[in-house]
Amino acid sequence: MKTVIAHTPQQTLLAGIFLLLALLFSPQASAAPLQLGGRSAYDLAGHMELLKDPSLSLGFTDVLKAAENGRFHPLEGNLNNGYKREACWVRFTIERNASFPEKGWLRLKPNYINYLTLYIQTPGHDPSLASSYHIVRLGNHIPALQRPVLHPDFVVPLVLPASAPVIIYARVFSNSSISLAGNIHTTEDLRDYTNLHVILQSAFLGIGLTLLVINTIFYISTRDTLFLYYSLYVLAGIIFNFAAEGVMTLLFPSVVHQVSDYLIYGGIGANILVYSEFSRKLFFSVAGSWSLRYMRVLSLLGFLTMAAVPLGFYPLIAPLAFIGTLTLVVIQLILSVRLRAQLPSAGIFIVVAFAVSSLGYFHMLLRLMGIIPLGFLWDMNTVQFTTIFHITLISIALSRRVLMAERVLTERFQQELNIVKETEKKALALACDMTQELRKSKEMLEVAFAAERQALDQQHRFLSMLSHEYRTPLAVISGNIDIIDLQEERGKQSGYDEELSAMHRAVDRLVEVMDVSLERSRLTEPGITEGIKPIAMVTFLSAQVTIMRTMWPLRTFTYCEASDIQTILGDPQTIKTALFNLLENARKYSPPSSTIDVESHIEEDEVVITIQNQGKIFTNQEGEEFFDKYTRGVNSNDTSGAGVGLWLVRHIIEQHNGVVSLTATASGIRATVRIPLAYAACEPLPENSSVMPTPARL
Repeated sequence: MKTVIAHTPQQTLLAGIFLLLALLFSPQASAAPLQLGGRSAYDLAGHMELLKDPSLSLGFTDVLKAAENGRFHPLEGNLNNGYKREACWVRFTIERNASFPEKGWLRLKPNYINYLTLYIQTPGHDPSLASSYHIVRLGNHIPALQRPVLHPDFVVPLVLPASAPVIIYARVFSNSSISLAGNIHTTEDLRDYTNLHVILQSAFLGIGLTLLVINTIFYISTRDTLFLYYSLYVLAGIIFNFAAEGVMTLLFPSVVHQVSDYLIYGGIGANILVYSEFSRKLFFSVAGSWSLRYMRVLSLLGFLTMAAVPLGFYPLIAPLAFIGTLTLVVIQLILSVRLRAQLPSAGIFIVVAFAVSSLGYFHMLLRLMGIIPLGFLWDMNTVQFTTIFHITLISIALSRRVLMAERVLTERFQQELNIVKETEKKALALACDMTQELRKSKEMLEVAFAAERQALDQQHRFLSMLSHEYRTPLAVISGNIDIIDLQEERGKQSGYDEELSAMHRAVDRLVEVMDVSLERSRLTEPGITEGIKPIAMVTFLSAQVTIMRTMWPLRTFTYCEASDIQTILGDPQTIKTALFNLLENARKYSPPSSTIDVESHIEEDEVVITIQNQGKIFTNQEGEEFFDKYTRGVNSNDTSGAGVGLWLVRHIIEQHNGVVSLTATASGIRATVRIPLAYAACEPLPENSSVMPTPARL
């Protein structure tokens, strides 16, 4: 017979409160000690307890008190706290039986932990006293030569008596992701693990360097920047892997603690930078504008991640960079599917490569951010293997892309060659037609050239005849003037002295023009050098001004003789013609009552002659056009001339290696002539120089 006990509602409530209080004030559960037995290696995952220190102020004595008060909480796996600015204290207990060696090895990783301090209990001592522990300082900021064992990971020897457990505390702090995993090894197992690790890293290095060399050769051969970006991506991956896997510790133990952060964290930024630029180049034809902009922004974020290492804000920007990279991985996977349509033979390799790399990057980034456990696929090192797989497939795809490009270029070259052949046939036919036309044109040019030579001969004969015909009346005029001059002297009359002198000079000028220009017929002939001599420009210019005053006594010409020596090398007759034309133009195109000012001086090894007169203002462009042949100004309708005077002036001055210009100023019109000085009176002009012969004044 069963007895049933009735419970009142009050009793039920009291029982619930009692049970809740028992749960609240019961001691915290602790992780089970790690029992070492017959195996050669044991994992610490599941045997660790955690105490967080957000203030970074807990000392080891405080931690021991916290352990007595039950403030440590068991970890389900390994420590993976992500990017947090706090220290983590980890505790685990090791017990062994007789089947495990007394001397074992504690191996901790990852090796990018900045500061890792171990407090190892001396067997048989009181675990609640700080003096019962000896300290081992590790971390990649500690010189590798100060570690107990030089190893890619953090390795510490342990003495484990079978009679008593050994408690170990570890303080973990890092500027990056805070993680901790570990194993206990026998001596033989640690040796085998180290050898395997070195072999795997050497294989990774060999594959990476091979792909780096291949893609570098492709870049040098094709000058395609896609191969350059990919080579930089492979190089950044090699450097990051060497630092992250501890190979640098074995190669450069004396300096690795100084550069490890730059190689690991800076390597992550460099990977993001070149990976984004490589993706932008690879998917440029299939990506939209927003995708391309996002890749460029992520490149900037990768650069900032590199800069954050020395500047100290890496923990702040790293999560953003990782989230951005995860987004890029998804975008790449979508774009690789699109790219497959454009590259049928290489597209499948690209799709598979980015699919595999997506798994590796998701695993690594989520683990670094503390989202997935540290022990999940830890020993397989998925990032390293997926990276090898990824870069190998991408290299194959790029190689096939080169082959496709060469095939396309070959086909295009053949097409262009066919086009060239057709064009060559058409060109030959056209050349035959043009040859016939050129022959006809040549015959016509020969006829025209013969006609031109005949016309020049006629012109020369005409000029010779004109010179002969002009000379006779000029002689008559000159003779009559001489007779009048004699009669004036006999009659002792002086009323016509100035007029006779002006007539004498005018007739002399006409005779000079006929002798120099018409008789020689040198208006358009090449220059000659037999008339070249030193010319003292002060005296020479004064004489030309005097001639103008005599010919035009009603006009005022001013010239103040300079005191310096102004000597040039030139043909006096042609220089006289140029100056006469400039003075004559100044007279014709200025008011009758105005003054014409002439001045000369030396300026930077040149004789500078200026002729200033009043006249109508014009633009600089019009002033330059006045020197063109047969060009006259708008105010020249009531004056005689053919428009060749200034053209002739410029031609003469340029034959003397000088320049002439015509400008409008506030006070009128200024003609400026610049001719180089002659530093030695006997110095001849160069053989290839020529001087414009004296033409008739037109």
